[in-house]
Amino acid sequence: MDGILPAAGLASRMRGIPKFLLPCDDVYTTLIEKHIIELGLVCETIWIPTRPDLVTLLESLSLPKDRVVILPIKSNSMSETVKYVVDIARADCFQLIMPDTFFQGGKPYTLLSEEPEFVNLACWRIREEQRGKLGQVKLENGFLVDIVDKDPNCSYEFSWGGLSFRRELLDYCSLEDPHIGYGVKNALLMGKKISATKIEGEYFDCGTPTEYLEMLRRILT
Repeated sequence: MDGILPAAGLASRMRGIPKFLLPCDDVYTTLIEKHIIELGLVCETIWIPTRPDLVTLLESLSLPKDRVVILPIKSNSMSETVKYVVDIARADCFQLIMPDTFFQGGKPYTLLSEEPEFVNLACWRIREEQRGKLGQVKLENGFLVDIVDKDPNCSYEFSWGGLSFRRELLDYCSLEDPHIGYGVKNALLMGKKISATKIEGEYFDCGTPTEYLEMLRRILT
């Protein structure tokens, strides 16, 4: 299994600041370094597809070159970015984590490390202030029943924030899809069984200032 940390976005909500470089502890470990440490325990290779102008910044972190591949890419969507990685990688299975996220309490990395039959979503109980900002899911007996993207009127109890998947998932994705969750939705509608794993603890999307500041408040106080 390989890991993917897609870091090719424009960070428009953070005025262009690379979100994955935000510190997440009192010794200034960046979000992406935290993910690399954890993924390095369960993945053979960790791919970081990123904009060409961010390569130097990532290289300055002194990441393990034998395990981490910084891949310059110009992409119009996260789905296109993921497909680019999967097309050149040799692995059959992948674990994808967004590099601007933080997990307090339970961690998804080991729970997603077992190769899935198709897709396994990592899911967290959603907080009220996150409704309409995350993809929400309806689960039943360990499987996905429905997935909805950023709907403030959705009452589902859980959101998803990472996944492991086989190459086959890309058959259900369009390059125009904003993110790979649309491919998961397409596969579900076409009858594919999609596993879901509930993660204890809390999920933070640090791409929004409010979530990032709340994360810092919780871990530093």
